[in-house]
Amino acid sequence: MKIGIVGTAERAVAWERHLRPHRAISEVIIAPELNGLGEVDACILLNESDERLQLVLQAIRQGYHTFLVSRIPTDRRTVEQIYHTAEEANVMLQFSHWPTLAPASQWMSSKIPKPKFIHVIRELNYMTYMEQDVNFEDLWIDELAFCLKWMNGTVHQVDARQIQLGSKQGFAMHLFLRFDSGATAVVFVDTTSDVTRHKRLGSNKTYITDCDVNSQTVRIGKLSMDKHLYFEKEQFDAAQAAESAALQFIKAIQLGRPSLYNGYDALQLCTIIERVNQRLQRF
Repeated sequence: MKIGIVGTAERAVAWERHLRPHRAISEVIIAPELNGLGEVDACILLNESDERLQLVLQAIRQGYHTFLVSRIPTDRRTVEQIYHTAEEANVMLQFSHWPTLAPASQWMSSKIPKPKFIHVIRELNYMTYMEQDVNFEDLWIDELAFCLKWMNGTVHQVDARQIQLGSKQGFAMHLFLRFDSGATAVVFVDTTSDVTRHKRLGSNKTYITDCDVNSQTVRIGKLSMDKHLYFEKEQFDAAQAAESAALQFIKAIQLGRPSLYNGYDALQLCTIIERVNQRLQRF
C-alpha cells in the first residue's frame, strides 16, 4: 500500500515515522500539495487552513482514502457533502478528533463499549486560558464529540446553559444529553477556575472508569465477590495517539470497516452542535 502525506516537511516527516511500523505500507510519498502525490492508495492531510475541507473533497474525488489531521470540522453542510461523497466513492475517511483517538479513551471504550453514564469536567485556570490560542466553543465541542462517539446512540434530548457576562463570549457552560437508550451524558466546562482539572467519567453495570485527562491516567473500578468496590489504575502515553491513529486508519482500510472517527461521526456531531446552539439562543 502506498501512502501519501500532504503538509509541511517537518510535520510530514514526523507522520512518516508513525507509519513505518506497519508492514502493509510499501512506500510513503511526501508532498507539499495534494496534486504532487501521484498514484497512492491513501493520504494523510496535515492542514489547518480554512480550505482544508475542500482539500478533503478533492482527495476523495481522486479516490484516496483520506485522514484529515486538523481541528474537527463543524460546518454541517460541508461535512454532509464530504460524508456522502466518501460513501459514494467507497473511500475511507477519518478525522483527528484526539479526545476520541487518545489511547486512554480507546481503552475505556474497549472496557465500556456502551456506557449508561458519562460525566465530563473541564476546568481551566482563567489566566492560563487567556494565554492560550483556544476558543471557548472548541472546548465544549471537543467534549460533546467525545460523549457522542463513546455513547454511540441517538440523542433524544439536548439542554445547555452558559455563563455570558455582557457579551456573546461564553465563560462557562453545562450541557446535558439524554439518549434513546435512557443513557445520559453531562459536560461542564469552566474557563474562570483558579485550578486546571480535566476528568472524564463513564460507567455501565460492570465498570466505572475515571480518567484524568491531563495525566492520561485511568482508574477502573468494579465490585469484588464480597460486593466491595475496588480500583485498578492504568497509565497511557498521549504521545502514542498519532501513531495509533495512523495505524488504525490503515487497518480500517485493510479490513473495510469504519475508521475510529469517520464522516458519519462528524456529521452527527454537527447536527447536535446545531441543536445545542438553538438551546443556547433561547436564554
